[in-house]
Formats: sequence, C-alpha cells, structure tokens
Amino acid sequence: MSQRLDRRELFRLGGASLLSSGLLSVLAGRAAAQSSIPRIKQCLLLFQAGGVSQTDTFDMKPDCDETIRGEFQPIESNVAGMPVCEHLPNMARQMDKVCVVRTVHHRMLCHNPAIYAALSGREVGESLAVSVKTAATREDYPHMGSVVSKYVERRPGVPPFVALPYQLRNGTTPSPGQHGGLLGRAYDPFLVLRDPNAAEFRVDEIELPEDAAGGRLDRRRSLLQQFDDQQRWLDETGGVDALGQYYQQAYSLLTAQRVKEAFDLSREDDRLRDRYGRNIVGQSTILGRRLIEAGVPFVTVYSPVANIDDPSWDTHQNNFPRLKYQLLPPADQALAALLEDMHQRGLLAETLVVWAGEFGRTPQIGVVRSNNTNNKTGRDHWPQCYSILLAGGGIPGGTYYGASDRLGWYPKDNPIAVGDVAATIYSAFGIDPHLTFRDALGRPHVLAEGNPVAGLWG
Repeated sequence: MSQRLDRRELFRLGGASLLSSGLLSVLAGRAAAQSSIPRIKQCLLLFQAGGVSQTDTFDMKPDCDETIRGEFQPIESNVAGMPVCEHLPNMARQMDKVCVVRTVHHRMLCHNPAIYAALSGREVGESLAVSVKTAATREDYPHMGSVVSKYVERRPGVPPFVALPYQLRNGTTPSPGQHGGLLGRAYDPFLVLRDPNAAEFRVDEIELPEDAAGGRLDRRRSLLQQFDDQQRWLDETGGVDALGQYYQQAYSLLTAQRVKEAFDLSREDDRLRDRYGRNIVGQSTILGRRLIEAGVPFVTVYSPVANIDDPSWDTHQNNFPRLKYQLLPPADQALAALLEDMHQRGLLAETLVVWAGEFGRTPQIGVVRSNNTNNKTGRDHWPQCYSILLAGGGIPGGTYYGASDRLGWYPKDNPIAVGDVAATIYSAFGIDPHLTFRDALGRPHVLAEGNPVAGLWG
C-alpha cells in the first residue's frame, strides 16, 4: 500500500496520518513544551466580564473614608483575617479553599484591550483604545485555552477547549483573545453559545440525527474518499493537518458518550442544580464543572453577559445597588457551590479554578480614569491593581498573595502582571511558558510574556 493510500485510509478512519509532517511537528512541539511535571490536568476559568470591584468584594478598605470604602461592610469568613463583603455570605464559608491574589495588573484601560490582555496574557495596543482592532483576527495572540489545546496531549472523545455560554463583544466588536489566533483555527474553542438554564437547552452539535446512526454514519464517513483529487492541494498548503484535526474532533464528539452526558444537565441532581442557582450564571458554572469532570482540559465560562454594553460588572453607575441585587448574589451562590462541589468530588486536586475579570474598578467612587466619564455613582475601570481568585491545583487555600497599598490604587508587594498569570497557568500544565512557536507565516512568538509565580504554591 502506498504512503498516499495509508494517509487517506487513516484519515477516513477519523484521524490524521502519522506520516503527516504537520502532525509530527505538533507532537514534537508538545514533547518540547513539557518543561516540568504538571501540577494540574485541567483549568476552569470563570471570566467575569466587565471588571469586578475588588474594593467591594475581596480587598475591602474599611478603614478608609466613605469615598473609598463605599457602602458595604466586611464580614468574617471561615479563615481568620480573611474578611469578605457582607453580600458574599456563601463565599465566606469557602474561603479556606481560595487564594486571593490582590496585585494583578496591566495598563489596558478599556474593555477590548483589557479582555485581550487577561485572556491571552499580552498587553497589546494603546491602553485607551476602544478596541485593539476593528474585530478579533487571526493575528491575535491566542487564548490561554488554545495554548493548552496545542501543547497538552489530547484525550480521546473530549474537546480540548470549551467556551460557554457567550462570545464576548464590546458593542458590535468581538473582543480579541477568545480563540486560537496565531495558532490557527484548529485550536479554537468548541463554543456553546446558548443558555444552560433554558428549559430547551441542548447542544445539537454533538447530537446525531436519527438517520445517521450505526452503519449510516460509517457510510457517510466513507465520503472522504471523494477528497482524493483535493489531497495534493491540501498537502501543499498544509491544510490537511487542520482538516484532519477538525474531522477527528467532530467525529469524536458525535460518538463520545462521555461528552454527550456532560452536556446533558438533566442528568444532574436537581438539588445540586438548585445550589448553584437556577440562572445562567449558576447553570453555566455547573456545566463547566461537568465538562471538567468529563476530562476537558480547559473550560472558560464567561459571565454574566455577552455584551459589555449590557448590564455587567461594568458598574460605572449605581455600583452598590447593582452589586447588591444583581451581580453578587448569583456569583456568590455559583462560585461557593462550585468550590464545595469540586472539593467533595476530589476534582480540586488536579484542577485549577480561576475567577477573574479583565480589570478591577477604581478604589475611589466617581473618578474618571478611562474614556468613560459616566461614573458619578460608580467606579471606573482600573487595571493597575485588582484581585483574582485561585483555587485547587495544590495552591494553598485560605491565603492572600500580594497586597495593595492603603487605598488600593497600586500593588504594595508581590505585583503580578497578566503575563505572569498566563505563564503560571502554562507552567502548572507542565508547558514551558517561554517556548517559541511559529505562526502560519513562520514568524516566531513566545508563548508568554511573563514568568510563573512559584510563590503561589506556598
């Protein structure tokens, strides 16, 4: 049998040929990327679109005047010396599982460049730009999940990277940093763009039509024989490897019982679903946990809205009533339920949970720091010092990393750049964050701008 026929036959069976130079380079790249023994196997990123006020949640300043401290009071948590906002009563009982990183920073003052920075670990463009570019493009640096998708060994029957339930936009502009970018389409996330809380929720992309079951599906697969005339063109352009990965992923999703069951929320205990909250935040979060449990290496859950212009954590106006009545209750319920649930299932041992937005909010109420001047009853964007939460993956809970200054404007000690956050996540997967990859034009790029923060592990 010829080499060409071997490739076609393997391709028809649902995988890319081992004779493919592109596939060999991918495998070699994965081997080279493994810089250390992995600490984690999976990551669940809960991305809080709009930017959470650290001063009103996990880095409160009760000793400051009212223009800084605001209306909310701190309450004690289950860890001495780690108070939280009074409107986070459920999280107050779970702080022993959390590390609050209080000194994350970058310089991007508007949503799209800040989202790009937070998701890719790159500061690109002007800090006051309304968007990094007209729309997200293939020239963007990749989402952290896309990097994991490329360099962590794929598991049969599960997508390597899933994102739900939105695609973030700032107005009509899709926010950069949500897909594979320079790595290519093969490393885009599997998108679930629908509300898991909806009664009719289902993921049609992984459901087989009745007439495609069994032998009918196998006959459909044999249609790949018709690609013979195109294979030389695919070989010459390198498209065969991307097509092979698409085909393999699509077919494995169609036939993988584990993935279909993970997306079927009706299989989950109703009482547990109630604990997460019967809303889009709660049900997206429990779906994220189910996908982690099914073996998906990287899951991103965007919350709480698709469009930054809609109500979100972007609290320029009515900061305190919006937090108190709209934003904090579902976030508090879902995150606390997730941490307790994953702890009880033993999932935190090898999973890193990250709760973060694209930036924080100004410590002072009513000031202007971005190009949005409508801040009289709220807090403006503030990327210079904000808080994220980390849990699992061996990171000690009930701890702080870093401290903001007295008023909360800047890091006082142990500052962490967004590039350091990305490098830390890559390193936790065993990926060398300083590895160089080449884009479709052969240009070299380093995976991360920063360095892993070893001190997070104590």
